[in-house]
Amino acid sequence: MPRIAYFILAHAHPEQLTRLVTQLNCPSVHFYIHIDANTPDAVFTAIQAQVQTSRNNITFIERQPCRWGGFSLVDASLRLIQRAMQDGFDFGVLLSGQDYPIHSNEYINNFLSSTDSLGFIDIKSASDFDVAYRYRAWHFEVLNGKTSGKILQKIQRFTRLIGLQRQLPAPLQQIHAGSQWWILSQTACQAVLDLCEQEPQLIDFFKHTLVPDEMFFQTLLMHTALAPQLTNNAMRYLEWEEGAWSPRTFKPEEISQLAEKPDLFARKFAPDLASSQALALLHSEQKTKNKL
Repeated sequence: MPRIAYFILAHAHPEQLTRLVTQLNCPSVHFYIHIDANTPDAVFTAIQAQVQTSRNNITFIERQPCRWGGFSLVDASLRLIQRAMQDGFDFGVLLSGQDYPIHSNEYINNFLSSTDSLGFIDIKSASDFDVAYRYRAWHFEVLNGKTSGKILQKIQRFTRLIGLQRQLPAPLQQIHAGSQWWILSQTACQAVLDLCEQEPQLIDFFKHTLVPDEMFFQTLLMHTALAPQLTNNAMRYLEWEEGAWSPRTFKPEEISQLAEKPDLFARKFAPDLASSQALALLHSEQKTKNKL
């Protein structure tokens, strides 16, 4: 049975996070959780109280503020990996609090036990994912959503027209992008940490990139010797509406259909009672089928 480290980024909904942890909890699993420091202390306390009940395989790492589109999300992910490295694991799985497994723990364990891949991650070229504008201009996380940030972007649109734009730092040859969520072996995680230590300019570069969480891990891994041993599939089922910046939320009546998907996880789900009941029924029906 593989040792699985679940890396969870969350900011709200104690009941929903507890639901996720309860479903995934099994022998050889450890949860490493980061709660956004923007989350009110009362909510954080409620999350800890509910999630940690009768469990000794949960570690909350130090909180830091996270902003959409900023490097803070990458930094939180890296710190989750670094903490898990102290305990050791076979595969690390990055999840949000709005994710959920669509197959049983046994199914997930068997899948990871039988693979020769060093990781499952969505990998596309910068042109296919249309992210050139995100890294060719300077972006400052503290300005995201502010008037000053919008003004800066307008200025940089002009400077790019005359050939003034950011250049990739060595040793990067090109940018790769894809979904933020992944499953990586400890070997792949260590390769990312090693490259960060050896080439600190990479961190500096991505700190001033818009939505780096959809580029950072793909780009670094594709610049390591492990690239051929990665599977270009994050094993996540998501549905996007045209023009949306985030996947749509599944309706309770749609959840039963997810059992037919080959992916291990799906996102995203609402914290409401109807969705909780539909997810519980999904796994209950899977257990019944397995017994037949």
